[in-house]
Amino acid sequence: MYLVIILSLFCYCQSTKLPNLVGNILLTRLESPYDASGDTIIPYDSTVTIESGTILRFPRGAQLIVRGRFLAKGTPDRRIVFTSSTSALYRDQQQNHRISGTNIRFRLVDGTNIQNGLLQMYFKNRWRYVCTEFYRWFDYDATLTCRMMGFRNGSVIPYRINDSESPWYGLQIDHPACRWNKDEHLLDCPGVRVPPQLGINICDNKQYIRLQCDGFFDPFVVLNWGGIVFERNFQSKELSDIPHISDSASPLFNDLKQQPSILNYVDILHAGLRPELTIRSYAERYAAVTVFDNLINPIFDNITILYSASDGMNFSNVGSSVRLRNSVLAYNRGHGIVVTSRYGNVTLDNVHIHDNGGDGVHYTLNNTEWSVREQEESPQRLYKSFCETANTVEFPNYFTYRPSAAGTCCTQAFSSLYNTRLTVHFQSVFVGDYRTRFRVEIYDGKFDIMPLLANITFNRTLESLSSYSNELLVRLCHSCDNVRSRACWNQSDRIQLYVVNDIGRDADVHIWNSRIVNNSLNGVRIVNLRSLIEINETLIKHNNRHGLDIDSGAGALWTYHSNFNSNNEDGIHIIYDGGERRLFYSDISFNTQHGLSVRLDSAPIGSLLSNIDFPTFAYRQITFINGSSIRSNGFYGLWQHSTCHPALFFINGSLFERSVYDAIRFDSCQHEWRPQKVIEYQFRSPMIPFNSLLPPPPPPSIIYQAPINIYPQYPPWIPVALLYANETGNTIFNVIWNRFLNNKRVGLRLNPVQNILGDITNNSFIGHNNGALLIVGNKSNWNEDIYLRNVTLRILFNNFTNNNGKNFIVSLDLNELFTIRLFHICTSASRPI
Repeated sequence: MYLVIILSLFCYCQSTKLPNLVGNILLTRLESPYDASGDTIIPYDSTVTIESGTILRFPRGAQLIVRGRFLAKGTPDRRIVFTSSTSALYRDQQQNHRISGTNIRFRLVDGTNIQNGLLQMYFKNRWRYVCTEFYRWFDYDATLTCRMMGFRNGSVIPYRINDSESPWYGLQIDHPACRWNKDEHLLDCPGVRVPPQLGINICDNKQYIRLQCDGFFDPFVVLNWGGIVFERNFQSKELSDIPHISDSASPLFNDLKQQPSILNYVDILHAGLRPELTIRSYAERYAAVTVFDNLINPIFDNITILYSASDGMNFSNVGSSVRLRNSVLAYNRGHGIVVTSRYGNVTLDNVHIHDNGGDGVHYTLNNTEWSVREQEESPQRLYKSFCETANTVEFPNYFTYRPSAAGTCCTQAFSSLYNTRLTVHFQSVFVGDYRTRFRVEIYDGKFDIMPLLANITFNRTLESLSSYSNELLVRLCHSCDNVRSRACWNQSDRIQLYVVNDIGRDADVHIWNSRIVNNSLNGVRIVNLRSLIEINETLIKHNNRHGLDIDSGAGALWTYHSNFNSNNEDGIHIIYDGGERRLFYSDISFNTQHGLSVRLDSAPIGSLLSNIDFPTFAYRQITFINGSSIRSNGFYGLWQHSTCHPALFFINGSLFERSVYDAIRFDSCQHEWRPQKVIEYQFRSPMIPFNSLLPPPPPPSIIYQAPINIYPQYPPWIPVALLYANETGNTIFNVIWNRFLNNKRVGLRLNPVQNILGDITNNSFIGHNNGALLIVGNKSNWNEDIYLRNVTLRILFNNFTNNNGKNFIVSLDLNELFTIRLFHICTSASRPI
């Protein structure tokens, strides 16, 4: 008995020095644990295989740098472990003031990482943005603020938020006046000890405090190791003659000798630190797993990353798709996973991301042009002339469109394998004069007699466009208001674009069957959307900011059977140029602010706005909510902000219950709307009749077929361009077969209402305290043309039960330009209309 115990202790205490990882190396479980003495490198043309059940330990700040191939394949009962030699648990170094304790805290939001962003202060039970009127904040003030958040140094950057989207809750501190070597905390500074000014709109038209922090407040107590770094894993520039079809973000280097690294059933613990004298003279934060500038990303499956002093995973400027499955990222000081991608196509499948110090998922699209160096590294990155290149079947394929003269067009056809689709991505659009425009026609086939998918005039980067088949025709044209003007055409006018293929629409992010909960900032944050984010059967709840935050760009949001619940701000918060939003069979409930807030055609409030060189233009505006429930949110259930562009708004078969404000607040165009010149005769396709350029009529309701023609009959003398501008300027508005229950204020609010056609039918409004339906007309004095201020709504077959209101149950505050058809109303125990 005693002998067995002694042998067991002996086996447990022995360790093996990690060998030099050059060539084909096998690390076995019997010789583990392996102890590294410092940074360990797997060089090019080397393959390191780790047996299941093996343990590798690294000293403080040491990294495993992978340039060759790395195979760590564990099993469910014998996982591979990477950890610190001391296994010391990293603890958040947030500094609490000796008087306030945890009643006053600080954090940085809307930045590229947890070390920079806009400053917020937790004061009187609420997070508030910090702003200043005179901007007398200096770097020492910033340093003391950063130290209260566990960082070492700080600097302050002037920043002004777009006035159209100022945050509600603010706190004004004009001049902290911190004293060198005297004040230990920001709260000790004379300018902060004075009670600050508070208010919902106190920071309007003021500058916000944006900080850049770095390091650790006390680095010597942090004993984490450095983490795993995957660098570029190629040497040659050989390209395969066989096109790579399986992935839209396929590796640019299709050398069959290049194989991805694989991590399966792996635990990565206590990483995230780079020691002094490596990056800077002081210790810095680094992700537990970093994939940097890689063209062939590793395959990650069943990965657990815990207790990192920085981000859990960081994919930086990667050039291929990112896939993470069956994994856990938790208790990390930074974001759970960060992706900065040139391609998008990020897939998170069955991932549990919780209790991280930043966002659960932070995605940014780097949609800039390839540099000369990057094009020289890969011939496939070279931009070919869109007007001169022959048809191609290799993907991705990069093009530059430079018009030979004003008003000219070029056409390019693409084809791929069957059962695949093609997507056109626009990297940048440059015009030398504001009167210059481009135009794109997209056909679902190789000829312009095929269905027209898009017909768009634009002068900035455009939302991505996808085919429905394996063939696509793209026609690009150049135009100017005055073709004879010397300023009309500039030789620098150009479009940089590329075409990829995939089995479906080439997306930015897919999140499937996942749980993203209890993170200190947003659950999911998307910056510079260009194509699509898809969230399916995913739970996003208990995050300290928004559940889903989309900041800038344009594209589609598709959610299916997902929950956005109990987040500390909005369930879904969207500020971008627009696109398509589909919410099917999802639940958005118990969020502290809005359930769903959508602001279109607006600059974002995020700090990355100044870094986006090419803002994105959305070619359509669609909100489609079906079979969803939006319940018990602190402000509005759904707040759809105004847009003065063509829009479709469909809500069908959904439940809106117990919102503290209105269940739905819909803002239509709120300023004097005038038509834009939207038809250019030289751009009409010769194979398509003119009527096909008009937008199709809204599809009839499946449940209810409208017997009355609601669309106005225009007299024949109206100019065609004016008629087209009117039709495209309208919002098609259908709210059908929904239940509005017990909302504190109004069930449905349209204020002001302008340029809207549609139905409000077969809905139930029950138990509202301040009226059920409110429609208020635009009171603008600009009434020159009644056809451009059209409102035609049918309100019929609705049920109003047990509603109360001081002044109304249904209020229609209209003018002589509106057509409202109101009949078949059922009321029960409600006040009179």
